[in-house]
Amino acid sequence: MARKDGKMDVQLRKKNEKTLLSPLATAKDMRREMEIKEEEKRWPQMEVPITLGDCLAGLTKNDLSEIRTSLGVYGASTLKKQELITVLEQQIPIMLPHLLNKIDDTRYRIIKQLASRGGHAFLPLESNQLDYFKHRGIIFSGMQNGKKTLAIPQEVLQCFNSMDTGSYRETVRRNTEWVKLSQGLLFYYGHLSLDELNSMVSYHVGMNVMMSDYLPVIEEAAWFYEEIQIETDGFSNSRVWDGEEVKKEHLTRPDLPFYPFTKAQLIAAGEPDFVDRTRAYQALVSFIMKNYPVDRVHADRLVEECVYAIQIGEAPSNLLQFLQSQLKIDSLELIKGFMDHIVMLNNTTRQWVIKGHSPNELSSSRNKPNIPQSTPFKAEVIDMATRNKVGRNDPCTCGSGKKFKKCCAK
Repeated sequence: MARKDGKMDVQLRKKNEKTLLSPLATAKDMRREMEIKEEEKRWPQMEVPITLGDCLAGLTKNDLSEIRTSLGVYGASTLKKQELITVLEQQIPIMLPHLLNKIDDTRYRIIKQLASRGGHAFLPLESNQLDYFKHRGIIFSGMQNGKKTLAIPQEVLQCFNSMDTGSYRETVRRNTEWVKLSQGLLFYYGHLSLDELNSMVSYHVGMNVMMSDYLPVIEEAAWFYEEIQIETDGFSNSRVWDGEEVKKEHLTRPDLPFYPFTKAQLIAAGEPDFVDRTRAYQALVSFIMKNYPVDRVHADRLVEECVYAIQIGEAPSNLLQFLQSQLKIDSLELIKGFMDHIVMLNNTTRQWVIKGHSPNELSSSRNKPNIPQSTPFKAEVIDMATRNKVGRNDPCTCGSGKKFKKCCAK
């Protein structure tokens, strides 16, 4: 009888597993189908050269509303689709110079490449970048003669070409510097208020940056790069799960100054997907490669995940658990070796909660003996054990085709 009951228990467990997994699989399939449909919508048939009216006519009412909001066209929210198209045809050329004055060098070069080719060509942009340009009425995607094409409407092309002077390119250069400095500051500090960020950027460029000029540039960059999160009280790095918690940690250390990074360090850290590969970082990469048949890319990705775990407050034991889920650590010698490297990585990693300092720098500081060590904060939505095979730069498990950090990790 016990055996029979045992078999029944197993059968029930399997039945329950199927019951639980079935909706998850269905949801995953539905999301994949939605992504496929979205991708198909992104590449409709297109004839070039193309006018603004032709581009707008192929959009949904929601897309048109996005353009209206992005450009700050007011008083048109209740219009029907064709009426809204008419308004946008008139307003986009008028509002466009104001928008183009907020872009940086990356976006300028994308527009310039298309403009130099008559306003249409194919460039390998990410989906969020395509949406950024579409929702500002600048660049539209489609299929021409069976090939993917990006096109600038003729009215927009004319406006850009008339603006593309030496003084305009100087504005683009200025914006580029602001964006990279801002992204670099948030990479190391995690979260800053708008006043803090503006003040630090002003310091590094050597002049007072007007908030009215600075804020629109950073807000546009946040949408394009997705490296910055816009918070109610400032900005956070895109990897920060709780900007308010980082802010609180900063406030608990009023006597600890922000680490004095150089302008060059911040510019470097302001590049998208920047990784601070310190000596301890590289040493752990080498240790993994020495003991396992993995290439440098794989080893580097594992260590990058460890650094991210440190930033969000994971304990060294959780980092070891994560690495054990990825690599076969089957001896005390390997465990000791990994822990030595993990502790060194933790102590030399510049951390958000201690204002860009590393724990080693604080512990060795003779001038500030009473500065507390980092008190890691716990991010409830992160669990290294259950996310053990998904790196931030890995394809998302939902099947969207996007990087994890730009999909379900958001």
